[in-house]
Amino acid sequence: MKKYLLPALKLTAVFIVICAVIYPLFIAAVAKLAPGGGKGETVMVNGKVVGYANIGQKFTDDKYFWSRPSAAAYNAAASSGSNKGPGNTDYLKDIQSKIDTFLVHNPTVKKGGNSF
Repeated sequence: MKKYLLPALKLTAVFIVICAVIYPLFIAAVAKLAPGGGKGETVMVNGKVVGYANIGQKFTDDKYFWSRPSAAAYNAAASSGSNKGPGNTDYLKDIQSKIDTFLVHNPTVKKGGNSF
């Protein structure tokens, strides 16, 4: 057992250093090269920061991309899954309602075939 324990502990220590120290520092360094220096894109109104551009937001205006449905109403502090499977009738009704709303707001999109 001692024959395997010491190499396993050494390997664990090496991977902790690689995965918990080196890799995050590398990703942070690469992010500094991105626009905004890895701090995200700020939304400014009249020279004042009013928010940050996030990917998961609820948009209702037709000119914006509608992201996938959120079980937590796009609140990152309360993020969670709906835990509803594809056979759940409540889930299917909710999705059908969202499809119908989308189609009303986008009359050029037709349901069916490969387009939807």
